[in-house]
Amino acid sequence: MRFEKFGAALLTGAAAAAFAFSHAAAQVRPDTTHAPPPPADTAHAGMHHPMPADTSHGVHAGMHPSPADASTDPHAGHAMPGMPGMPMSGDTLPRARQPAGLHDAMSGVRHAGMKHEMLMRELGGGWRLLGMAQAFAMTTGAAPRDPGSPLHDTESYLTQPAVMVNVQSPGAVVVLRSTLNLEAATQPDGEITLGGWGEGFIDRRHPHTFLHEAMLSLNAWNVGGGALSVSAGKGFAAYGTDDPMSRPVAKYPTNHHLSQILERWTVNGAYTRGPWSAEASVFSGQEPDGPWDLGNVEGFGQSYSARVIRRFGGTGTMAPWELGASYGSVAEPHEGTTERTALYNATIRHSGSYSFGGIYAMAEGSLSDPEHGSGFWSLLGETQVRIGRHRPYVRLELATRPEYARLGPAGTPGFFRYDHDGEAVGATRWQIHSLGYEYDLSGGGVATRPFVEVQHSRVSAERGGIDPAALFGSRTLWTVSAGFRLFFGGGPMRMGTYGVLDDMTLMHHPTDGMAGTTGMPGMTGTEAHR
Repeated sequence: MRFEKFGAALLTGAAAAAFAFSHAAAQVRPDTTHAPPPPADTAHAGMHHPMPADTSHGVHAGMHPSPADASTDPHAGHAMPGMPGMPMSGDTLPRARQPAGLHDAMSGVRHAGMKHEMLMRELGGGWRLLGMAQAFAMTTGAAPRDPGSPLHDTESYLTQPAVMVNVQSPGAVVVLRSTLNLEAATQPDGEITLGGWGEGFIDRRHPHTFLHEAMLSLNAWNVGGGALSVSAGKGFAAYGTDDPMSRPVAKYPTNHHLSQILERWTVNGAYTRGPWSAEASVFSGQEPDGPWDLGNVEGFGQSYSARVIRRFGGTGTMAPWELGASYGSVAEPHEGTTERTALYNATIRHSGSYSFGGIYAMAEGSLSDPEHGSGFWSLLGETQVRIGRHRPYVRLELATRPEYARLGPAGTPGFFRYDHDGEAVGATRWQIHSLGYEYDLSGGGVATRPFVEVQHSRVSAERGGIDPAALFGSRTLWTVSAGFRLFFGGGPMRMGTYGVLDDMTLMHHPTDGMAGTTGMPGMTGTEAHR
């Protein structure tokens, strides 16, 4: 068993859990500083008064549950007059609360009536800084337990440590979005993730680059009846679904490099009007060579992508339903030549509140089609249910993935590495079931969520003569993970969009003046004027 960083990870999680638990009792009352308390609701103590369902569009009537709970309270986190829980005139320091349920079922802190405030500081001249941080202290054990299997191992990590900061001008006309990822220091050899691949790692998830995002956006909030932005820097191209870092399952899915185009130098344009949004990107196709690689700019402009999303029940990233389609064309060097691969993704996503709590669900299909050879595909579905502090979740994925010549034999670190510029020598098919449970110990400025997660994988040959039993020692594989999710100053943020579709920007920019919308993102006309 590897104990690197285990003590620090365990102590960090335990300390945060103790802190959150000790402060929980003091935080179970909603903020009533600027608004009268809502009528008593014994079923949902501490929540705002339920809002009626949106019936303004007959085709969607009934989509919203009758007693809409506070997890999707669209007022939370928006600095507009008269909103419960927000600073009014006379407050010396504005403080932003993340709207519970804005991103997915993980973000339900206010279901327990707790305060959970995002860092927000005034910089002068109307400029402000918004930020949060996260880290997961986790131990993973892999099976089969046959000592001869290369998967016979147990490791501990401080995984997905990230600091996310927005600096924005008055009116959010200029926004700098940055995310620093510290996995290069906490898990330089990757994280056991059976079925995972990408950036030279296989059956381990690679550490992300230190400069995960650095995107400068120029936003125009009233253009042609909608909102327009241009963003440039290093980050996600406009393609696919939310980054798995913001989703319920701790282990990344096999389709990570089929469903996201990340850590590229890119120029993105976005336009949104009413329930529709359209995005396009031009970027460098080459993946980073390692976590400290900042220079993968070769071939910039040769790769491009586009994404269209139709939302139902609201607008912006708070809409309860999304239907999206993406296309990407990625030119990347392999063994001295540039190869182009077409990528396709289609998704449907739901995040809504119900009388018992909340539900997040997402289903997607992804496909790659290279110029030469065969591509890969994935079908994935995941959901999480929130009932009070309880958050069970499940994910099912059926996918094919490339197999590469490994850089070392079984039992050595090289077994989990391959030549990043090499060609695949075959493919395997994976059926992966993930089942997990987490419990919310949020309190004060820290959300601490102990969790346990089990993954069961069945591997079969796809092409190239790869024998999974010979490779892994079995065709049936298991991993068990347990630990703490730690969020400082806010819950998980949706990642992968910028400008007028950036989650953190929309949380603090009132868009009621923007043509083509009524009220703030995710609000119906009735809700906007309550």
